[in-house]
Amino acid sequence: MKAKKLSRREYLLLLGLILSPLGNVAPAAAEGACPPGYIPGGAMVPGQENAGWTGCLHAYDADGGDGRAGGIDPGPPPFDREEFRKLGEWERAIARKNEEEALRRDPVLRDLKNGVWKFSKSNPGDRRQVCSAVFLKQAAGVMIMDWGGSSGGTSIGYFGGLIPPAQTIRRERVSLVQSGRTQTVVASHASLPWAADIGMILFAVPSTEALLGAMEDEQDFSVRMGGETLLTGKWHGGGAAKKWLSRCVRERR
Repeated sequence: MKAKKLSRREYLLLLGLILSPLGNVAPAAAEGACPPGYIPGGAMVPGQENAGWTGCLHAYDADGGDGRAGGIDPGPPPFDREEFRKLGEWERAIARKNEEEALRRDPVLRDLKNGVWKFSKSNPGDRRQVCSAVFLKQAAGVMIMDWGGSSGGTSIGYFGGLIPPAQTIRRERVSLVQSGRTQTVVASHASLPWAADIGMILFAVPSTEALLGAMEDEQDFSVRMGGETLLTGKWHGGGAAKKWLSRCVRERR
Protein backbone atom coordinates (compact mmCIF):
# COMPACT_ATOMS: atom_id res chain seq x y z
CA MET A 1 0.00 0.00 0.00
CA LYS A 2 1.39 3.40 -0.94
CA ALA A 3 2.32 5.57 2.03
CA LYS A 4 0.21 8.70 2.54
CA LYS A 5 2.11 11.95 2.07
CA LEU A 6 1.87 14.11 5.19
CA SER A 7 0.44 17.61 5.00
CA ARG A 8 2.64 20.38 6.41
CA ARG A 9 0.36 20.59 9.48
CA GLU A 10 0.63 16.84 10.10
CA TYR A 11 4.41 17.02 9.60
CA LEU A 12 4.80 19.81 12.16
CA LEU A 13 2.63 17.91 14.63
CA LEU A 14 4.88 14.89 14.23
CA LEU A 15 7.93 17.07 14.84
CA GLY A 16 6.38 18.08 18.14
CA LEU A 17 6.04 14.40 19.08
CA ILE A 18 9.57 13.55 18.02
CA LEU A 19 11.07 16.35 20.10
CA SER A 20 9.27 15.30 23.27
CA PRO A 21 11.21 15.31 26.58
CA LEU A 22 12.98 12.09 27.51
CA GLY A 23 11.29 11.66 30.88
CA ASN A 24 9.35 8.60 29.72
CA VAL A 25 12.40 6.68 28.53
CA ALA A 26 13.41 3.74 30.75
CA PRO A 27 15.95 4.68 33.48
CA ALA A 28 19.58 4.31 32.41
CA ALA A 29 20.32 2.03 35.34
CA ALA A 30 18.21 -0.73 33.78
CA GLU A 31 20.12 -3.40 31.86
CA GLY A 32 20.17 -2.58 28.16
CA ALA A 33 18.22 0.68 28.56
CA CYS A 34 21.02 2.78 27.07
CA PRO A 35 21.04 3.56 23.34
CA PRO A 36 23.45 1.56 21.12
CA GLY A 37 27.06 2.54 21.72
CA TYR A 38 26.44 3.27 25.42
CA ILE A 39 26.33 1.10 28.53
CA PRO A 40 24.84 1.53 32.04
CA GLY A 41 27.27 2.50 34.77
CA GLY A 42 28.51 5.97 33.96
CA ALA A 43 28.69 8.67 36.62
CA MET A 44 25.22 10.07 37.24
CA VAL A 45 24.67 13.81 37.08
CA PRO A 46 23.34 15.22 40.40
CA GLY A 47 19.62 15.82 40.10
CA GLN A 48 19.33 13.67 36.94
CA GLU A 49 19.56 10.21 38.51
CA ASN A 50 16.45 8.84 36.79
CA ALA A 51 16.35 11.02 33.69
CA GLY A 52 16.10 8.59 30.81
CA TRP A 53 19.50 7.81 29.26
CA THR A 54 21.35 10.14 31.64
CA GLY A 55 24.56 8.58 32.98
CA CYS A 56 24.97 5.99 30.23
CA LEU A 57 28.71 5.62 29.54
CA HIS A 58 30.22 5.81 26.06
CA ALA A 59 31.12 2.17 25.27
CA TYR A 60 34.18 3.04 23.19
CA ASP A 61 35.68 4.84 26.19
CA ALA A 62 34.69 2.06 28.60
CA ASP A 63 36.23 -0.91 26.80
CA GLY A 64 39.34 0.52 25.19
CA GLY A 65 37.95 1.25 21.76
CA ASP A 66 35.97 -1.58 20.13
CA GLY A 67 32.58 -0.39 21.38
CA ARG A 68 31.27 -3.81 22.42
CA ALA A 69 31.40 -3.51 26.20
CA GLY A 70 28.40 -5.16 27.78
CA GLY A 71 27.21 -6.38 24.38
CA ILE A 72 25.82 -2.94 23.45
CA ASP A 73 27.20 -2.91 19.92
CA PRO A 74 26.03 -0.09 17.61
CA GLY A 75 27.24 -2.07 14.59
CA PRO A 76 29.98 -1.03 12.17
CA PRO A 77 30.35 2.72 11.57
CA PRO A 78 28.31 3.93 8.56
CA PHE A 79 31.21 6.21 7.61
CA ASP A 80 34.96 5.84 7.43
CA ARG A 81 36.96 7.89 9.92
CA GLU A 82 39.24 8.62 6.98
CA GLU A 83 36.45 10.86 5.71
CA PHE A 84 36.81 13.05 8.79
CA ARG A 85 40.57 13.16 8.29
CA LYS A 86 40.05 14.28 4.70
CA LEU A 87 37.72 17.00 5.84
CA GLY A 88 40.62 18.37 7.87
CA GLU A 89 42.74 18.36 4.72
CA TRP A 90 39.96 20.17 2.87
CA GLU A 91 39.74 22.87 5.55
CA ARG A 92 43.49 23.40 5.32
CA ALA A 93 43.22 23.60 1.54
CA ILE A 94 40.53 26.27 1.89
CA ALA A 95 42.85 28.22 4.18
CA ARG A 96 45.49 28.03 1.43
CA LYS A 97 42.84 29.02 -1.15
CA ASN A 98 43.23 25.62 -2.85
CA GLU A 99 39.67 24.39 -2.31
CA GLU A 100 38.88 24.01 -6.01
CA GLU A 101 42.01 21.91 -6.62
CA ALA A 102 41.38 19.72 -3.56
CA LEU A 103 37.81 19.01 -4.66
CA ARG A 104 38.90 18.27 -8.23
CA ARG A 105 41.44 15.68 -7.07
CA ASP A 106 39.41 13.87 -4.43
CA PRO A 107 35.91 12.39 -5.00
CA VAL A 108 35.50 11.71 -1.25
CA LEU A 109 35.87 15.43 -0.53
CA ARG A 110 33.35 16.22 -3.26
CA ASP A 111 30.82 13.88 -1.62
CA LEU A 112 31.43 15.42 1.78
CA LYS A 113 31.08 18.95 0.47
CA ASN A 114 27.76 18.10 -1.18
CA GLY A 115 26.52 15.85 1.61
CA VAL A 116 26.21 12.06 1.53
CA TRP A 117 24.14 9.38 3.32
CA LYS A 118 25.89 6.36 4.81
CA PHE A 119 24.11 3.25 6.09
CA SER A 120 24.95 0.47 8.53
CA LYS A 121 23.26 -2.39 10.37
CA SER A 122 24.34 -4.60 13.24
CA ASN A 123 26.74 -7.46 12.92
CA PRO A 124 25.03 -10.88 12.58
CA GLY A 125 23.90 -12.25 15.92
CA ASP A 126 23.54 -8.89 17.67
CA ARG A 127 20.32 -9.06 19.69
CA ARG A 128 19.42 -5.42 19.12
CA GLN A 129 19.76 -5.42 15.31
CA VAL A 130 20.58 -1.73 14.98
CA CYS A 131 19.71 0.11 11.75
CA SER A 132 21.66 3.35 11.26
CA ALA A 133 21.52 6.07 8.63
CA VAL A 134 23.97 8.97 8.84
CA PHE A 135 24.04 12.13 6.74
CA LEU A 136 27.53 13.59 6.68
CA LYS A 137 28.45 17.02 5.37
CA GLN A 138 31.41 19.24 6.19
CA ALA A 139 32.36 17.56 9.49
CA ALA A 140 28.80 17.65 10.82
CA GLY A 141 25.66 15.69 10.25
CA VAL A 142 22.60 13.75 11.35
CA MET A 143 22.38 10.22 12.79
CA ILE A 144 19.11 8.28 12.63
CA MET A 145 19.08 5.01 14.57
CA ASP A 146 16.46 2.33 15.25
CA TRP A 147 17.09 -0.79 17.34
CA GLY A 148 15.19 -3.80 18.63
CA GLY A 149 15.54 -6.08 21.64
CA SER A 150 13.84 -5.83 25.02
CA SER A 151 14.69 -2.11 25.27
CA GLY A 152 14.27 -1.18 21.62
CA GLY A 153 14.03 2.42 20.56
CA THR A 154 14.43 5.08 17.90
CA SER A 155 16.51 8.24 17.99
CA ILE A 156 17.74 11.10 15.86
CA GLY A 157 20.97 12.89 16.68
CA TYR A 158 22.79 15.95 15.35
CA PHE A 159 26.58 15.78 15.63
CA GLY A 160 29.74 17.72 14.97
CA GLY A 161 29.93 21.47 14.55
CA LEU A 162 30.59 23.19 17.88
CA ILE A 163 28.84 20.51 19.97
CA PRO A 164 31.35 19.43 22.66
CA PRO A 165 31.83 15.67 23.22
CA ALA A 166 30.42 14.02 26.35
CA GLN A 167 31.74 10.80 27.87
CA THR A 168 28.44 10.15 29.66
CA ILE A 169 24.97 11.16 28.55
CA ARG A 170 23.42 14.12 30.35
CA ARG A 171 20.28 16.15 29.80
CA GLU A 172 20.42 19.65 28.35
CA ARG A 173 17.81 22.18 27.30
CA VAL A 174 18.30 22.74 23.57
CA SER A 175 16.44 24.38 20.69
CA LEU A 176 16.05 22.65 17.34
CA VAL A 177 14.92 24.75 14.38
CA GLN A 178 13.41 22.91 11.39
CA SER A 179 11.43 24.45 8.52
CA GLY A 180 11.39 27.76 10.39
CA ARG A 181 9.79 26.21 13.49
CA THR A 182 11.64 26.21 16.83
CA GLN A 183 11.18 23.47 19.42
CA THR A 184 12.89 23.99 22.81
CA VAL A 185 13.05 20.72 24.74
CA VAL A 186 15.22 18.69 27.10
CA ALA A 187 17.40 16.36 25.03
CA SER A 188 20.46 14.15 25.59
CA HIS A 189 23.98 15.56 25.23
CA ALA A 190 26.26 12.70 24.17
CA SER A 191 28.99 11.71 21.70
CA LEU A 192 28.67 9.92 18.38
CA PRO A 193 28.56 6.15 19.13
CA TRP A 194 31.57 5.34 16.93
CA ALA A 195 33.63 8.42 17.83
CA ALA A 196 33.89 9.61 21.45
CA ASP A 197 35.56 12.85 20.37
CA ILE A 198 32.58 14.05 18.28
CA GLY A 199 29.77 15.69 20.26
CA MET A 200 26.09 15.00 19.58
CA ILE A 201 22.63 16.16 20.67
CA LEU A 202 20.32 13.14 20.78
CA PHE A 203 16.50 13.10 20.71
CA ALA A 204 14.37 10.09 21.60
CA VAL A 205 11.61 9.38 19.05
CA PRO A 206 8.32 7.77 20.15
CA SER A 207 8.36 5.10 17.43
CA THR A 208 9.88 3.98 14.14
CA GLU A 209 6.64 4.94 12.39
CA ALA A 210 6.73 8.47 13.83
CA LEU A 211 10.27 8.98 12.56
CA LEU A 212 9.72 7.57 9.08
CA GLY A 213 6.44 9.42 8.73
CA ALA A 214 8.13 12.76 9.47
CA MET A 215 11.18 12.33 7.23
CA GLU A 216 11.35 14.75 4.31
CA ASP A 217 13.55 14.44 1.23
CA GLU A 218 15.14 17.78 2.15
CA GLN A 219 15.28 19.14 5.71
CA ASP A 220 17.09 22.14 7.16
CA PHE A 221 18.12 22.11 10.80
CA SER A 222 19.83 24.26 13.40
CA VAL A 223 20.77 23.31 16.97
CA ARG A 224 21.14 25.89 19.74
CA MET A 225 22.23 25.38 23.35
CA GLY A 226 23.05 27.95 26.01
CA GLY A 227 22.20 30.80 23.65
CA GLU A 228 24.75 29.64 21.07
CA THR A 229 24.15 28.09 17.65
CA LEU A 230 26.20 24.88 17.66
CA LEU A 231 25.24 23.36 14.34
CA THR A 232 23.46 24.40 11.16
CA GLY A 233 22.85 22.32 8.06
CA LYS A 234 20.46 20.77 5.58
CA TRP A 235 20.10 17.21 4.40
CA HIS A 236 18.97 16.07 0.98
CA GLY A 237 18.22 12.59 -0.35
CA GLY A 238 16.07 11.81 2.67
CA GLY A 239 13.71 9.76 0.54
CA ALA A 240 16.40 7.18 -0.20
CA ALA A 241 17.42 7.08 3.48
CA LYS A 242 13.79 6.54 4.48
CA LYS A 243 13.49 3.58 2.10
CA TRP A 244 16.70 2.01 3.40
CA LEU A 245 15.63 2.38 7.03
CA SER A 246 12.17 0.99 6.30
CA ARG A 247 13.68 -2.08 4.63
CA CYS A 248 16.24 -2.62 7.41
CA VAL A 249 13.57 -2.47 10.13
CA ARG A 250 11.21 -4.68 8.13
CA GLU A 251 13.88 -7.35 7.62
CA ARG A 252 14.61 -7.32 11.35
CA ARG A 253 11.00 -8.07 12.17
